[in-house]
Amino acid sequence: MFSWFKNIFAKKIDNSFFFIHIPKTAGTSFINILDGCVAEKEIFPPQLWQEINQDIIAKKSQYKLLRGHFGGGSHKLLSNHNPHRLTILRHPVNLSISTYHFIKREKNTAVHDLVTDRKMGLREFLEEPLTVRKINNRMVRHLSFDLQQDPEAQELFLSTESIKVVSNWIKTPKKIDNKTRLIRAKKAIDACSWFGITERFDESMQLFAFTFNRPPIGKTPRLNAYRPSKDIDNYCQNLIDQQNKYDLELYKYAQIKFEQNYRNMCRQLGNPDIENIDNTLDKYYQKHHTYKITDGTDYDFSMNLLGSSWHRRELTQPDNSFFRWTSSRQAYIDFWVQPQEYQLSIRIINTVSDQHLTELDIHINNISIPYEYDQNEGPVRVLSARIAKSIFKNNLLRIHFNHPETLQHAQVFNSDDERCLGIAINWIRLSPCQTLIQAKQQLNQ
Repeated sequence: MFSWFKNIFAKKIDNSFFFIHIPKTAGTSFINILDGCVAEKEIFPPQLWQEINQDIIAKKSQYKLLRGHFGGGSHKLLSNHNPHRLTILRHPVNLSISTYHFIKREKNTAVHDLVTDRKMGLREFLEEPLTVRKINNRMVRHLSFDLQQDPEAQELFLSTESIKVVSNWIKTPKKIDNKTRLIRAKKAIDACSWFGITERFDESMQLFAFTFNRPPIGKTPRLNAYRPSKDIDNYCQNLIDQQNKYDLELYKYAQIKFEQNYRNMCRQLGNPDIENIDNTLDKYYQKHHTYKITDGTDYDFSMNLLGSSWHRRELTQPDNSFFRWTSSRQAYIDFWVQPQEYQLSIRIINTVSDQHLTELDIHINNISIPYEYDQNEGPVRVLSARIAKSIFKNNLLRIHFNHPETLQHAQVFNSDDERCLGIAINWIRLSPCQTLIQAKQQLNQ
C-alpha cells in the first residue's frame, strides 16, 4: 500500500545522467562518449569530491550530466535532477590487477610512495594491509557509498573548499557491513537505466546506444587502460578472491542481468546476426529518433554530438572554441535537417599529416562528394562543398570523414598522449542555398 503511494509521487526520471564512475572500469573511455550526449555547459565540472566548491553547488540545477568518482547515492546532493543512473562493472580480479598497476605508475595516488619505495610486486601489494584495502570489494563499496547513509564505505579526500560544502551533508548513521553494502549495491544496479561490463565493452556500448536511441558507437578506443603482459599465479588469485567476496557476488549478479538486457535488445531488433547488430541499431535509431528537424546548422563541438569515432572535446586558444579529433579512419557526425540544397563548410584546424588532408574523402549519406579548400597549404583550412537535395532519403544528413590510418599523438607531437588521431575539426556549417541566394539578392538591391 505505502509503496504504491510512493511510486505515484516518485519524481520522474528526466533527461539527465549520473554516471557512477568506479575507478579502473573503462569509465574514462565511456565518459568520452557520454560527454557528447549533452552540451559542454551542461556538464557538472568536478569529477572528484575535492574539486567541489560552493559556487558550483549553487549552479547545480543547470547541469544535466554528473559523472565522477562520487559514489552511488551522491546525485541526491550534487544534482537537482532525477537522472538516468549509469555505471560500469569489471571482474574483480581484472579490477584489482589494474588498480595495482595504476597506483604503481600514478604519483598522485594515496599509497604510490609506499608501493614504489618498497618496490612491491603484486603479491606484496596484496599482502600489505595498507595497500590491499585499495582493492577490497571496491565496486560494492563505491555503489553503496552515500554521505548520509554510508559515508564510511570508501575514503573521502577533500580540499579546503570542498570541506565547506560536504561538512553540511555528512551524517553518522548506523554502521553498515559489506553484506549490507552488497544489498545496497544490487539495488543500485537495479535502479540503473543502463550499466555496462568492462569485459564486454563493445556490447555495452551497443546497449547504451539502444537504450538512449543514439547512433551506433562502433569500436571505441580504450583510454587510460593497462594491458597486463602475463597471467597471475594461483596464490595472488586466491588473495584477490578473499578480498572480493562481495564484489564477486555482485559481478555475477550483474552478468546475469546484463545478459538479459542484451538479449532483450537483440530480440527487439529482430535477433540480427552478431556482425549486423550495429547496422540494425542504426536503422532502429533512424526510425525511432525524436531529434528536432532544423533548416541547417551552425555547429561547434561545445554542442552535443550524434556520431561515432571522435575523441573528447578540447579547447583551442586563443579563441576559446572547442574541437575534436577523429579517432579512426571513418568518423561520422549526424544532423537532422530539412531535405534541401545546402552549402557545407567545415573548419579543420589540425592534422597528423598533410596526406590526411589531400586524401580526405567526404561522404554525405554514403555518397562521395567533391569539395574544395580555401587554401592548399597548412593544417588550418575551410572545406566547402555543395549538397544536393537528391542526396536525402529522409531528414538525416550524415557526414563521413574517411582518411588514411590514424597516428599516435605521441608519435606526431612528441607527447605522452597515446591516443590515435586523424584530423581535428573546429566547426561545421550547413547553410540552405536558397537562403544564401536571397541574402545575396538583398545585398545587390
